[in-house]
Amino acid sequence: MKIFTHNFNPNSNSGPNKFTRTLFNRLVKEQGVTISNQEEADVEFCLIQQQLPKVKPMVLRLDGIWFNSEQEYNKQNAVIQYSYNNADAVVFQSRFNKKLIETWFGEHKNSYVIHNASDKKLINTANKRFWNKKFGDHTEVWSCAATWRPHKRLSENIKYFLEFAPEGAIFAIAGSIGMDDAKKIPNDKRIILLGELDYMSLLSLYRRSTTFVHLAYLDHCPNVVVDAQAAGCKIVCSSTGGTQEIVSSGTMLIEEEWDMRPCKLYSPPNIDFSKYCTIDKVPDNKFENCVNSYYNLLLQTAGKND
Repeated sequence: MKIFTHNFNPNSNSGPNKFTRTLFNRLVKEQGVTISNQEEADVEFCLIQQQLPKVKPMVLRLDGIWFNSEQEYNKQNAVIQYSYNNADAVVFQSRFNKKLIETWFGEHKNSYVIHNASDKKLINTANKRFWNKKFGDHTEVWSCAATWRPHKRLSENIKYFLEFAPEGAIFAIAGSIGMDDAKKIPNDKRIILLGELDYMSLLSLYRRSTTFVHLAYLDHCPNVVVDAQAAGCKIVCSSTGGTQEIVSSGTMLIEEEWDMRPCKLYSPPNIDFSKYCTIDKVPDNKFENCVNSYYNLLLQTAGKND
């Protein structure tokens, strides 16, 4: 099967691109898939939005949509909605994602929920001892990672760590931090800023960590959480958005349910740490199942599964 991709950058370490790169590496290696030009393709795979008019049947994988009331969300969503209406099949990353987009764009004629998953074979190649020189051999490590914007709630992540982590633990924060967030970080030797990390360094950080904190507001299906959990971390997350759907072991902080209307995303509410529940369920997001789901959908859309 030959696939043409829209809006996919294999050299990018953004969540959608990292996931798609890992997915296609496995499809190429194990299923004989090839990435081709548009004319020779059997099917097109679109990441979030089209770059060109489609020529062949197209599967659209959506990340989310814009709903920040302080931005021009209708204008920002226009190309995504065009791609949505134009797609032969749509993949939502979470049930939350599906509900949100169908509320805004209407129900699609052929849609599926496929949760993100991580390649444990790849994760297991990451050397968790890589960080021992920086952290110490026996120090307990908590971590978090994001492209830090206000709704990712870095300050809340830090507050949670300072309140609930063991006294000797450290909090390793990966990702680029803006000036506003940087000013709010307490002067505490247990908080370690790592900046931008390459993907394998991130995976080794997760393997070295016991707990991964992700209190982002209204996140869809964050790959950092999927990867950290697959690496063995307990997860601390918010009940908002789709994150809680992919967490099988950890703590969920209970927040007020969102009504799906435009909101001030970059002014998220504070979290009441006293309202929480424990998550302990059988994980169901195996990477092999995820890959097979995408492969079968691409075959079906290309008309090659007869």
